[in-house]
Amino acid sequence: MDNYSHLLPQARELLDLPNDERIYHLKKDQWIGYPWAKNALDRFEALLAHPTIDRMPNLLLIGRTNNGKTQILKRFVALHPASDNIGAEAISVPVLYLQAPAIPDEKRFYADILSQIFAKYSFSDAPYKLLENVKDKLKRVGVRMLIIDELNSLISGSMAKQRQFLVVLKHLSNELKIPIVAAGTEDAVRAIQTDPQLANRFPPLVLPRWAFDTDYRRLLASYEMILPLRQASNLSSKLLANSIWSQAEGTIGETVTLLKKAAEYAINSGIERIDSDVLEKCDFESPSHRKKRSLEA
Repeated sequence: MDNYSHLLPQARELLDLPNDERIYHLKKDQWIGYPWAKNALDRFEALLAHPTIDRMPNLLLIGRTNNGKTQILKRFVALHPASDNIGAEAISVPVLYLQAPAIPDEKRFYADILSQIFAKYSFSDAPYKLLENVKDKLKRVGVRMLIIDELNSLISGSMAKQRQFLVVLKHLSNELKIPIVAAGTEDAVRAIQTDPQLANRFPPLVLPRWAFDTDYRRLLASYEMILPLRQASNLSSKLLANSIWSQAEGTIGETVTLLKKAAEYAINSGIERIDSDVLEKCDFESPSHRKKRSLEA
């Protein structure tokens, strides 16, 4: 009798479920650690532990679309969760995560922060009043780090709006005396570099495109251990790994999407493993093909 040694215990337990339930669990987010992610998390931990000084250090996490930035940020938030803080007047939120507004708007940014911590506010208030509310509430709930994702959305606004939003970031950093971690694509770097002073405060930490190397094959081997398939796929074998890397075009998000689609096909078809034929038939479209199709539409 197969003991399914290619799987972690939690994945083995799923094998007894009906196919639709296995696929449901398969589609959930799963954290897989890898060197770049560990390095980023270590950098965040160092910032969180930094003593309070007048000019707190910040960080700008940079990576291509779908290359794991948000997953890393949310992993860090999960490692430092909010608590009810029983007996105190407010919840405790050591790390506050939010996305930058779709367009760089000062009031919307303040409102988003207040909404994240369930604080009362009136959007009709003047920006300065909302800012005072933000500073007061963040101190009350004990925020020690502010994480702002999708900072590249800055470029959707006019240069005047971009400059105003950057001034807001600088002011928050000065006033709160907590580290700010921002994340985005290369557009975020270009936006921040329009303010040399702010650029100096946000040194970039780059998540590079994955190369077809040992680290990538090790990632595939780790991910195979959580895919609830009855047969071993040997995803890290050179030929199969290269096929996955080529289709995913070197990003972790596309790699995970491809593997989930392939595993779903393998379950529904009864094959119970991922091979080159499954990769071809699982209805995955590479990023470049999707882009080409959208341009032709």
